[in-house]
Order: sequence, then C-alpha cells, then structure tokens
Amino acid sequence: MTSESTFVRTDRIVRLMPLETTTCDEWRAAIALFGEWDVANAAELRTELTRHLDAGRRVIRVDTAGVEFMDSTAIGELIAASERCRLEHGSLILTNVPTRMKRLISVAGLEHVLLVDTAGNFAQRPSA
Repeated sequence: MTSESTFVRTDRIVRLMPLETTTCDEWRAAIALFGEWDVANAAELRTELTRHLDAGRRVIRVDTAGVEFMDSTAIGELIAASERCRLEHGSLILTNVPTRMKRLISVAGLEHVLLVDTAGNFAQRPSA
C-alpha cells in the first residue's frame, strides 16, 4: 500500500502520494514519482511498474520532476522495468529528470541503459 507523504514548501504544506499513475491505456502508462525513493519503498515502484507491464503496457513514461532523492535500489527497479520493456518491444522513458538525477545516471554509466527524454526540459512542471 502506497503511503501519503507530506512536503513543506515555503508557501504551503502539500500532501502527495509518492507514486501515482497519471494516465494509462491498453499499451501505455504514465507514472509520476514524488519525494525520496530508496530501499524502503522501491518495492512499491516495482509493484506499480510490474502491474502495468503485466497488463500489456509496453511504453511507460516515468515523470521524475518531483523526485528529491533516489538510491541505487530504486534505480535498479527502473533498470529492471526498462529491460523488460525492451525485451517486450517497448520502452521505459524517464521524463522531467532533475539535474541531480541526471548526474547520478551519468556517474553510474547508465546513459545507455535508461532512456531519458530531454525534449521537454525547457517546460518543467510547476512544483507542487
């Protein structure tokens, strides 16, 4: 069960689910991630990605604009889902990737493993 997280902003307090499927159809899904992703909640990410893949969705967009931290366990879940997508002739695409996360992907040598959409970088989502 995904728990709610509370984020304190300078002008308000926001309560968000750390993972939300924002849209899906027969073969695509869009997921938004918020907050911190680590060994404590990486299984939730795996469960949601697997749910979509098991339902036949082969193109999965993961919006990471709201991610404040991600460790290797959560990155590993994205890699595993990306590999499954690729094997099933689809793709997992990271969107709105924060600079700190891009650095992590680069330092880990994962630029050729994880597909990062850079087309929308000029139009970042407003923060919650």
